[in-house]
Order: sequence, then C-alpha cells, then structure tokens
Amino acid sequence: MTVDGCSDSNNISQLFLRKYRELYTSVPYSTVDMQQILAEVDTNLTGDRFSADYVCSSQEVRLAISRLNPHKDDGNAGLSSDYFINAGSDLSVHIAFLLTCIVVHGSVPKDFLTSSIIPIPKTRGGNANVSDNFRGIALSSVFGKILDNIILDKFQNQLNTSDLQFGFKSGSSTNMCTMVLKETISYYVKNKSSVFLYIFGRQ
Repeated sequence: MTVDGCSDSNNISQLFLRKYRELYTSVPYSTVDMQQILAEVDTNLTGDRFSADYVCSSQEVRLAISRLNPHKDDGNAGLSSDYFINAGSDLSVHIAFLLTCIVVHGSVPKDFLTSSIIPIPKTRGGNANVSDNFRGIALSSVFGKILDNIILDKFQNQLNTSDLQFGFKSGSSTNMCTMVLKETISYYVKNKSSVFLYIFGRQ
C-alpha cells in the first residue's frame, strides 16, 4: 500500500501522526485558563465532601455495559466491548469498586486517558493512496466509555447543551445540522431578491 508516496508501514504511520498532530493542535487555547480550571478541580477534590453521587453501583455498571456497542476494540489495551457485554455479574461489582475509587480519589489510570487514532477511508470509492481521503477515529478505553455512560445516566438532567449542537446528543444527529444548512441556503436562494432589497433598502 502507498499513501502520499510512502510505502513503508513505519513511514505511513509517521505520515498520519504528523497529519493528526497538526489537526488536533490547530485550535489555540489559553494556558492560563487551563491552569485555572485544573486548580479549581484540585480545590474541589480536597476536603471531606463525600457524596453518594460519587458511588458507582454494580447495577449502574451493568446498565452502562448494556449500552456499549458490540465488537468495539479500545485499540490500546487489547480489550473488546464484547468481553464486558458477555461477562458475568461479578465483573460489574469489581468495576463499580474501581470507578468509585477513581471518582472519590480523583485519580485516573493513564490507560483510561489514552486513545488510539486510526485512519479510515472517508468514502468507499475514494483513492486510498491519498491521505486526505482518510479521516481519523479514536478508539477509547472501554472503562472510560462505561464511566461516560454512568455519568450521562446519573446527571443527564443537569447537563445542558447548546441548541446549535447536533452531534453526540440524544435525539439528535449531524444529519439534522446538514438539513438546517440546506434549508437555510434554499430559503435565501428562493428569496434572494427580497433579501437583497431588505438589506440594501435600509441603507
């Protein structure tokens, strides 16, 4: 296989490494703001503020596991969602203890924070020899996905999102965003003369 003139597997992996590193660091952020956020989190983790919300029960873990998509690998530890879906109930008890300790102590294993980004073709008929025809997907920790599902289930009523968010949102999808864009364009194309008069008639 050849991608952007590279045929060696190591060179191809380095090619995508540079490509995704540039992409995922292209949005600037304030180091000072990030330090303030970290300081606030550290402050909130100190003291005796234990709450029942910190406890993850085995029932919550089982529900979170049931919401995992089957046949999904984490790409790092070699774990598959199938292992958790088909495991016995005892595993949920141990995972509940583990996640409760993580939340209470505010310490997460590094493996939980690691994602493996793999390139997949954007379209079936696309030229696989050009890197621009690939998009990256992140394979995250299965344990992290379980914790995400628990948090979403326990606190969904307290999590607010923008009306302009379409992806990663219950009852919504990026297809709806595309539809809104098309409808907006269609509206202004059909009414361009009246819009033109409205805009320039006021000046």
